[in-house]
Amino acid sequence: MNPGVKRTVSDDLIERLARTEEALRAGELSFQLIVDSTPVPVAVTTPTGEVEAVNQPTLEYFGKTFEELKGWKASDVVHPDDLQHTIATQQRAHETGAAYNVESRHRRADGTYRWFNVRGFPLRDTEGRILRWFHLLIDIDDRKRAEAQLAGEKRLLEMVAAGGPLKDVLTELCRFVEDTAADCKCGIYLIDWSGPTFHTGAAPSMPAPFNDALEGLTVEATAGPCGLAALTGSQVIAEDLESDLHWQQSLIRPLALRHGLRAQWSTPICSRDGRVLGTFAVFQDHPASPTQVQQDLIAQVTHIASIAIERALADEALRSSERNLSLTINTIPTFISVSRPDGTVLSVNQAALDYHGITLQDVQKGDFRTRFFHPDDAERVREERKEALKRPLQFEYETRALGKDGKYRWFLVRCNPLLDDQGRIDRWYAIAFDIEDRKRAQEDVRRSEAFLAEAQRLTSSGSFSWLVATDEITWSEELYRIYEFDPGIKITLGVIRTRVHPEDLTLYEKMIEQARNGSEDFEWHYRLLMPDQSIKYMHAVAQATRDPSGQLEYIAAVRDVTARRVSDEALDKARSELAHVTRVMTLGALTASIAHEVNQPLSGIITNASTCVRMLDAEPPNVDGARETAQRTIRDGRRASDVITRLRALFTKRDAVTELVDLNEATLEVIALSQSELERNRVITRTELADQLPPVTGDRVQLQEVILNLVRNASDAMSTVEDRPRQLLIMTEPDKADQVRLSVQDAGVGFDPQAIKKLFEAFYTTKDDGMGIGLSVSRSIIESHHGRLWATPNDGPGATFSFSIPCAAVTHSRVELSDHYTWRCPP
Repeated sequence: MNPGVKRTVSDDLIERLARTEEALRAGELSFQLIVDSTPVPVAVTTPTGEVEAVNQPTLEYFGKTFEELKGWKASDVVHPDDLQHTIATQQRAHETGAAYNVESRHRRADGTYRWFNVRGFPLRDTEGRILRWFHLLIDIDDRKRAEAQLAGEKRLLEMVAAGGPLKDVLTELCRFVEDTAADCKCGIYLIDWSGPTFHTGAAPSMPAPFNDALEGLTVEATAGPCGLAALTGSQVIAEDLESDLHWQQSLIRPLALRHGLRAQWSTPICSRDGRVLGTFAVFQDHPASPTQVQQDLIAQVTHIASIAIERALADEALRSSERNLSLTINTIPTFISVSRPDGTVLSVNQAALDYHGITLQDVQKGDFRTRFFHPDDAERVREERKEALKRPLQFEYETRALGKDGKYRWFLVRCNPLLDDQGRIDRWYAIAFDIEDRKRAQEDVRRSEAFLAEAQRLTSSGSFSWLVATDEITWSEELYRIYEFDPGIKITLGVIRTRVHPEDLTLYEKMIEQARNGSEDFEWHYRLLMPDQSIKYMHAVAQATRDPSGQLEYIAAVRDVTARRVSDEALDKARSELAHVTRVMTLGALTASIAHEVNQPLSGIITNASTCVRMLDAEPPNVDGARETAQRTIRDGRRASDVITRLRALFTKRDAVTELVDLNEATLEVIALSQSELERNRVITRTELADQLPPVTGDRVQLQEVILNLVRNASDAMSTVEDRPRQLLIMTEPDKADQVRLSVQDAGVGFDPQAIKKLFEAFYTTKDDGMGIGLSVSRSIIESHHGRLWATPNDGPGATFSFSIPCAAVTHSRVELSDHYTWRCPP
């Protein structure tokens, strides 16, 4: 409890007693009620000191009856060391009639003594005669303990600060705990991690044979609580070494039991950087676990011990450092010199002398810098040093120095002043770093940056970095030019937004949001609307990385692809024109098949219409039969309409349209259009179309053109085959890497393996009447769909032509489409 709070409670009780005294005089209150209502132990005695009454808190604290407490002077209620002083104080109060105040220890019911502030007040009648004495017992044990610990800590820290021997400090620490906690023995065991082994730092109350047995003990878990605490870096509590099964095989158990020790609490002593320096052990002669008070004391002591041990280690390291300083200075490759306040050299290390190939006397000559500094640097360095030596501040300069090999190398020289008590310069210490490699690297970087800037200008490419946490954006010079921003303007996401095409702003905001929420790479195609209303097409690729502090950062390259976009559009237009030409040519080749496809439903319409008329002319008219015939007429009409619709879709000249395409469905439509021609050529058509085939994204008509071209080529390849069935197999299946594959396999004459590279070249053909553009156009179409087209000879007769294109989700991997398609190809 805070001492200030205790004084407040005491004052409150005093006021309550005063009111009680008045009440008693007036006879208004019950005496026993007043005593029992007091929240702290209270005793009431007669003027001569006999106990007359106590309240309930008193009985509960002491765990004794009223009769037992009446004889408190002859019992253990008051600590033996405090009893006589307490009795004498009360007797003086009774003799003088003055209130008293005494601090003493009182035994609690569990046998623990706690400090109390005992305050006695006389209760007088109206004539001033003492009727009774009120005795208040205010618990101040926490305060007394804190005061003792604070005094002990102060004394120990003073020993550490004074540089006292480590063993003395650690010994005093152990005694401090033993005096404060009582009923325990302590030991501090230092660790030599080169072993690793334990060494006794201090254990003043432990038996010598016990300490001797621990000296040099290996630090391992089986050693006991100290070994485990050292290895885990955490406190280990062994409440009973005799009965706890965990310690049955530990090395410390028989040793501890032999010396009457049952409990051991081991706490690691850690340095500021977390290294375990040793362990602090508390031993008890009975099974026990630490109380919170004891834990606080252990924490306090281990902290002080760590300070003392680190101080001792630092002192030893300093002494060792001083012994090796001279050797170190003369062996390190960096140049070191010591000079007077005016710059006159007093000493230099061996490395400097070896580099120049001279002696200390040569360095101390006045013309040293003129002789060994580069002519272009000597005068500049002289002026800089002349001004800098006047001020007690660190300074540095760069210069080229001549070596004994006759070559100059760049050095960075840093000079630090050593000041006396009045702040005046006493010495100059200088260290020179060889920065020749850094200078060359800086020149290489400068040249690389110049080359990069020129390369970005030639390729219309820029680069930038974006630190997401702070929105700090750094642009290359070329990116400023592409966006047509003044190079001095500060780039922010808002500034960039002003250039983004209005139709792409939603995509821009979405890209920013996705980049903030994750750390994945992204690619983005977008447009810029320039101040002159011209449009630029941009392609950005960004890679997610982490800066040195672990913050998310994007490094990106941005390219102006406007010129390529224009050329791609021209290429797409030319490709569409060429594809249309091939479709028109295919239309001629499929005339008979188309006529057959259309003629069948038309013939059915005529026949059904005639039948319907006859049924209606009959007497009586056959209405049901006529209705059924009319329905068949409608069916044949729709069939003819579907054929015409497919023909219009396939052979109409139009721009490419990107949509979701079911490759199985597109294949079946092509087979339907080609079926009559295939039958006429005696081709047996089989299909193996994969179930639940993921859709692809592309131009349906263009993809059907490719399938149709492959089917016709397969049919033509079997036109001369007479010795085997003319079998045509069309297959679809998922392919690796999120692809979908379509294959057309024939049993024809095949192709020359040496000519496989020419098959897809424009104007190369193996047909007598071919133009050599079908496969070339097909390959161009498939490549525009991010796929590939290839051919392989069969194990038997014939060949297989296949193409593979990405599934919908893979094709649309750009930011603006990624949320719309979630199909993935099966593995």
